[in-house]
Amino acid sequence: MNTWRQKYHIEPKKGWLNDPNGLCFFKGYYHVFYQYAYEPEGGNKYWAHLRSKDLLFWEEAPIFLSPDKDFDKSGVYSGCALVKEDTMHIFYTGNVKHKGDFDYINTGRESNTVHVVSKDGEHIDSRNVVMYNKDYPKGLTLHVRDPKVFEYENKYYMVLGARTMEDKGEVLIFESEDLENWKYIRTFETMARFGYMWECPDLFEINGQWILMACPQGVQGGKYEFQNIHSCVYFIIEGDFRTNGYISEYKEVDFGFDFYAPQTFMHDGRRLLLGWMGMPDADYTNPTLEYGYQHCMSVFRELDFKDNTLYMKPVKELESIRKPVFEYAEEKVIYKNTDDKRAFELEISNFGESLKIEIFDTVKLDFDANRGDLELSFIANGYGRDARYLKIKSLDSLRIMIDSSSLEIFVNDGKYVMSARMYPSNYSDIKVSGNIRGKLYSLDI
Repeated sequence: MNTWRQKYHIEPKKGWLNDPNGLCFFKGYYHVFYQYAYEPEGGNKYWAHLRSKDLLFWEEAPIFLSPDKDFDKSGVYSGCALVKEDTMHIFYTGNVKHKGDFDYINTGRESNTVHVVSKDGEHIDSRNVVMYNKDYPKGLTLHVRDPKVFEYENKYYMVLGARTMEDKGEVLIFESEDLENWKYIRTFETMARFGYMWECPDLFEINGQWILMACPQGVQGGKYEFQNIHSCVYFIIEGDFRTNGYISEYKEVDFGFDFYAPQTFMHDGRRLLLGWMGMPDADYTNPTLEYGYQHCMSVFRELDFKDNTLYMKPVKELESIRKPVFEYAEEKVIYKNTDDKRAFELEISNFGESLKIEIFDTVKLDFDANRGDLELSFIANGYGRDARYLKIKSLDSLRIMIDSSSLEIFVNDGKYVMSARMYPSNYSDIKVSGNIRGKLYSLDI
């Protein structure tokens, strides 16, 4: 029996899931496309498609994009959606890998930027290449991908992740007046080398501040910074992103084991984010492979920008599936899960100098003010996951979203987040110790 099937996170019934793509609200539905392969170990990428009216209940639509054109025959890679009036515009990278003795970095591949028009969000009305490798700036490898398009001051802008000949990651910015003809205008980069490739870029304005989000690959890390093989960061942009704007500082998006390739979109005044709860090239594994599928998405997160920091919190829609279990205000609490529930939300405040939480005899959270960090570690069933650390002076609040095989920890009102997959052998107890006050909910959907 598969006890790891998620209750309220998006995951495939069969096959492989990775990057969220094409997030938008169109004709009464939220749309999520994602990188999909029919085999659970991965393979040639398609765009799977889900839609929802409430971000909670998702219905599966037919596969939207297949790698069936000469310009994308090796995979329909990541991209975005832009809703303009009654039309959905999709942009993605058409991947082509030629057969032969190639390194597939500087030779042997194509990265084509493709524009798709859909009047109903389900069928393709047109699909054509708007940029080939020859249209990108000089000095780049063939690794240019993951278009994200937005409209600003009556023009359209596209960001693309890139890898230079010197193995330096950067983001390219293009401008268009008609979504078909694109002109390169500038590059965002760091002074020093910051990874060899920047994937899945996203450029957006929130509360008057421009943010560039990207996934730099190959950044060397330490105990508290860049602990995974690849990373996800946001850069704070000072000035006009089209002309003299520059990167002033960066911060990591997530400090856990499993979070990558986030994408954002705007609807109804909210900037919403969805990320892949996975990690490319990681040395840890997911035992759902034995059931024929792998990976899931994060919960949808609403973004806010304050105190020069990007805050994240689970969307308010998730509160509608809460069922109170109990409240507590004491030093030690043990919740006996006699009903074998697997989806919970834990809220904690009023901390002392230390806090310890154990979830299903699988994962442990340990905060010590004297040590100055929050440790997320596996007691068992980590499948190669060991420990991640968050450098933090004080702990003011925790909101922990627990599902059958995942954990998302929102620290200090969402100033920091730690995301991880977990695979309990049983769903017995939730133990909390420390001078705390809190609430535990079960989540029923």
